Amino acid sequence: MTTYDNRVSQEIAERLDIVDIVAETVKLSRKGNRYWGLCPFHAEKTPSFSVTPERNMFYCFGCHAGGDIFSFVMKRDGLNFREALEMLAARAGIKLVSTGGSREQEQSKKVIEVNQAAAEFYHQMLLSPPGGIVRKYLENRGIKQETVLAYKLGYAPDQWNRLEEYLLQKGFSQEYVKLSGLIKRNENRNSYYDLFRKRLMFPIFQYNGDILGFGGRVLDDTLPKYINTPETELYSKRQVLYGLYQARQAIRSTNEAVLLEGYMDCIKLQQAGINNCVASLGTALTREQARLLCRYTENVLILYDGDEAGQRETLRAIDILAQEALKVQVVTLPAGKDPDDFLEISGKEEFLQYIQNNKFSHIEFKINRYLKEEKTLNLETKVKIVDALKNAINNLKSPIEKDYYVKILAQKLLMEPNLIYRELQVVNKRQNPMDRNKTQISRDNIQYGNYSKDEKILAAMLKDEKTFAAIKDSLGLNFLARSEYKDIINIYDQLKGNQEERLVKLGEIMQQEGMAATYAKIIFLMEEMNVEEAKVNEFIHRVQALKMEARWQKIYQHINFLKVEGDFEHLLKFVLNLDSFLNETREGGI
Repeated sequence: MTTYDNRVSQEIAERLDIVDIVAETVKLSRKGNRYWGLCPFHAEKTPSFSVTPERNMFYCFGCHAGGDIFSFVMKRDGLNFREALEMLAARAGIKLVSTGGSREQEQSKKVIEVNQAAAEFYHQMLLSPPGGIVRKYLENRGIKQETVLAYKLGYAPDQWNRLEEYLLQKGFSQEYVKLSGLIKRNENRNSYYDLFRKRLMFPIFQYNGDILGFGGRVLDDTLPKYINTPETELYSKRQVLYGLYQARQAIRSTNEAVLLEGYMDCIKLQQAGINNCVASLGTALTREQARLLCRYTENVLILYDGDEAGQRETLRAIDILAQEALKVQVVTLPAGKDPDDFLEISGKEEFLQYIQNNKFSHIEFKINRYLKEEKTLNLETKVKIVDALKNAINNLKSPIEKDYYVKILAQKLLMEPNLIYRELQVVNKRQNPMDRNKTQISRDNIQYGNYSKDEKILAAMLKDEKTFAAIKDSLGLNFLARSEYKDIINIYDQLKGNQEERLVKLGEIMQQEGMAATYAKIIFLMEEMNVEEAKVNEFIHRVQALKMEARWQKIYQHINFLKVEGDFEHLLKFVLNLDSFLNETREGGI
């Protein structure tokens, strides 16, 4: 891919006013040093979309979209960074000079053209006499003709190199056909053969409609059941969601994505009018795919297969989505059923009713799942289940929700709710030490702020070098709960230059890493806050004290466990070994 000198983006940002660019889409009104308007990325009646010209950044406090001038154009027009850069450069009157990579850009363009031609070939093969067996299969699966056309489904014939011959006849060089991953080399014959043969073909679209690769399904019991285009410079299945191209508008309008496992599930549900569906390409959900969902919604409904494998993957997907601060709900289908089968049997109305009646929060799903896994409910399993769920419950913002799930968990574990509340208090003190009283490191004057404590601490560190140094020296840089915030502060620490230069470089890196919105939110907070040295020192001391308190809590739990089990020999040894820990505590001044 073509690359440009990093100074180009900085020069563009200096020449163009983000207010002018945004005002082409959003009616803005000035309040103080900011401009406000109705967000172009989600439906709202009260303006929550803000632009700060000093930083050339925007942030929506409603849908959490945010970033710089490039991020805005990318999101508004569906462009990648290079395309946005080139468009804005033209606006700024800047002539772009490539620093290399023109060959890579040409390769990517040609591979997309190869994929487009291959998709057309497969599609025509499906509609031709040899594709009759596949058309019959699709008909039996309830796939309509208009759906076949809309998704450009195809058929790879059972021939050694039919696709290769077709593409070469179309004028594509063998080099680009090889780069697409559609053919493989036969070392023995010094020739190439088609990767996909005798398979139903699913083109995999990028959000902008480009075809990045393919998935192929056999029509019998041959293994593997599915194969995908191999990883190429253009295509990485970790970063793509099947059906997103067709579903992206529906996801935005409903503010919810239905996450499925497979191609056919996605196609069948979208065909039935459930248009906000995407699938993870038959692989386990990845962090990159979760971040992709964040661009379109803050709510995800997991609808995986009802078998054991599907439920295990649901647990894993919950944790990945939660790391991206997405609100997750889960529907468990009857055992052995997948969404495609269940929709076919029940019909759309009954299917939607089942989802509505069996939609649980991710916490309820985990509670039921963990209880199902444990054969006996003794002290050890109770401690294990509470420990597995306490962080998820504690991270809930609503006290009503916390109380609800604590009581459910207590009821199912035959425990007193107060015991679970005690565990939550320990977690809360460890993760959010500033909750212990009303004093805060910063003031939040932003109308739509609703910032977490981690975000306020991060903003304080970026705003004030003394605060950064004091917290780093005392606590290190890995005490923040969310991994994104740890990444931000560690990257900032490694950058050279003064504070302003480091912030500019950090913004560029966050853009490249797909974290522009997160960074914009922190910058907006940073500009609105004051940092008081006394309160910073107080915060540091509390974190240190809570670390020690957490260690004591584990000791108490272990002692109580040994007492209940009647293991007095090990209890005595454990108590005697506390002497070294007490000495450490005294030496640390705690």
